[in-house]
Amino acid sequence: MKILASVAALLSTAGLLAIAGPAAAQDTRTFLIIGENTSASQITAAHAPYLVGTLKPAAAWVTSYHSFTKSSSLGQYIAMTSGQYTKCEANNDLPDHCHQSIDNIFQQLQAHGRSWFEFNEGAANPCDIVDHGAAWSKNIYSAHHDPAIYYVGLHGRAYDEAIAPKAACREHDLAMGTSGPNDTSTMDAALASGQVGDLNVLVPNDCENGHDPCGTGDRIRQFDDFLAREVPKIQASPAYGATSRIIITWDEGSDPPLNPGNPLLVALGAGVTPRVVRSGSYNHYSLLRSLEDGFGLPRLRHARTARPLPL
Repeated sequence: MKILASVAALLSTAGLLAIAGPAAAQDTRTFLIIGENTSASQITAAHAPYLVGTLKPAAAWVTSYHSFTKSSSLGQYIAMTSGQYTKCEANNDLPDHCHQSIDNIFQQLQAHGRSWFEFNEGAANPCDIVDHGAAWSKNIYSAHHDPAIYYVGLHGRAYDEAIAPKAACREHDLAMGTSGPNDTSTMDAALASGQVGDLNVLVPNDCENGHDPCGTGDRIRQFDDFLAREVPKIQASPAYGATSRIIITWDEGSDPPLNPGNPLLVALGAGVTPRVVRSGSYNHYSLLRSLEDGFGLPRLRHARTARPLPL
């Protein structure tokens, strides 16, 4: 109850309860869940039974989805949320010397009276700019998997542990729980109370997102287990309704000989036609376009010309 009360206070401070969409036609609530380093061909019943056995029959299963092979992980997250990335971000640099004063979907939502949250598993506090944790303790937080802290308009220009970031970052770029092993308690409390955003970006820690095996021997199964635990909580939330949807993707594929440029995208919920999509070519700019179209927002940069997702 103490966790729920603290979450309610934080979300109330952020002004979530007073926010309404600009029009019913754009009243979509989206949960975007991002895994790591997994090619579409690796998502099999043996390694991902929840994805394949439970979600796939109800989902758009897009195997012709692509990441950007000239970028490491951070550039993919920035592309998903702003429609571009820089060389600095392609190299996974930390935000103290790799940040941009550039519009992004988080600031777009704020400017249009909509709400957003990013929940980062393993983070020690909101707007965490420092890598920490360990595989053995199942709490690896990688700051370069947290796109919101790279935008000056959200965080501010002072990247210093002694200086508080802007309120927009402190109130919306949150730790998923404590920095303990695989802790999602803060996000789970927000889901249970229905106090989430119009856009909710879920970033598991590096054990649960498929990045590291963390002693299990099957890193892909770890992300599947995260989904099996958290997706039902999303669907049971009072905030998840007839206009809500869940989108699951990965930053990039696995290293060769697998295809590093071919992660999977899975979508279910409002406006989604369940089917397997093998034709066409879609990428993280397509994802941003579809998010912006769903919220009635202008398309940013490469999202303007990207092929829309086949949802």
